[in-house]
Amino acid sequence: MKFWGILLLLPSLLWAQPEFYGYFESEASTMQLGTSNYNFGFNKFRLDIEARPNDHVQIGANINIQHYWGKTTWNFFDFIPGYAGTGMVLNVDLPDTLLLDNVYMKLSFQLFDFTVGRQQISPGVGYAWNPTDIFNSKSLLDPSYEQTGVEALRIDLPLNDRSSLIAIVQPEEHLDYSTQQYIFKSGLGSFDFSFTGSIQERVDYDAPILGDMFAKKRTMYGASTVGELFGWGLWGEVGYNVLEMDLPPHSSSMYVDDRKCTEYIIGADHTFDNSLYFLAEYLHNGFGTAKKEDLFLTDYFAALGGASHSLMQDYAFFYAMHPTFDYVTLSAIVFANFNDNSGAFSPIVDWSVFEDTNLSLQGSVYWGEDDTEFGLQDWGLILNVTSSF
Repeated sequence: MKFWGILLLLPSLLWAQPEFYGYFESEASTMQLGTSNYNFGFNKFRLDIEARPNDHVQIGANINIQHYWGKTTWNFFDFIPGYAGTGMVLNVDLPDTLLLDNVYMKLSFQLFDFTVGRQQISPGVGYAWNPTDIFNSKSLLDPSYEQTGVEALRIDLPLNDRSSLIAIVQPEEHLDYSTQQYIFKSGLGSFDFSFTGSIQERVDYDAPILGDMFAKKRTMYGASTVGELFGWGLWGEVGYNVLEMDLPPHSSSMYVDDRKCTEYIIGADHTFDNSLYFLAEYLHNGFGTAKKEDLFLTDYFAALGGASHSLMQDYAFFYAMHPTFDYVTLSAIVFANFNDNSGAFSPIVDWSVFEDTNLSLQGSVYWGEDDTEFGLQDWGLILNVTSSF
């Protein structure tokens, strides 16, 4: 079906004198988790196509081709404290992909813009976490990495220079189960803010909400703000969630009819006079577990699979970057789990080898007890080269 979609789209793109751009990326990684060692990598090619047949229509698409090598079958239990090295197996394969990632058309009318197709949707203002984003998940290893497209219908209605209304619907086979999000954006002084409300229904048990297979409906109300004060960038984002549960008969007392939890982040960044850039962000996830003794296997599966924003409740993310030499940038990432006192430190060296070509070397060391989220891992190393065109 995706192949036919490409064939149907290409004539329109070519007729409209499209722009082509993209990149090739190759990565080699190794990491040590107790007695298990993972050596793996991938080669990825991305081609973006964008065309404007006229002033009112924009058509875009991108195709991703990704090939994995090395260890492409991962055992989930190697990443779970207390289960690593026990011989238990739950394998997950890293499949090679040929993916039509985004394919969309944006129509600009006099009063509103309408976008249809597989498109980029990224609500929220946070960097490492986005409590109001119900469409995407992020990797702690690389929060800035690109997100996949979302099949959706979107309407943007400008109200004035700084205010707008946004409606997003992700249609399902049965319309009653379609995910919906509505956003009001505006600004005051040096700050922009937004208010949002969303509804998400469980389609089936293979698509649990926030990793909970008994949650049948999620209602979320959220708000965010971002701006600048005294030279510091400041932002915050909060989401209040209500999960309606569909519990089996004689279910455990740990479940209640409805679960109500709040997630929020606060963050700040600043560039100092010596060109040092610093960013910090704090997350509180009410859906997470406060004590490691209360963690269940399902909590790890939800966190590792990206269904939940975090394994436990309280985290911090730090990023620092300095253009130390003409073509070399030094940076570092730190993640800290305050609930089990574990964390990760990742220094990074980026070298601009040629124009539009970057070579990156990232190391990782971890701290914490062996039965903690990050303490289970020992070290890691990533070598990445990316060339854009």
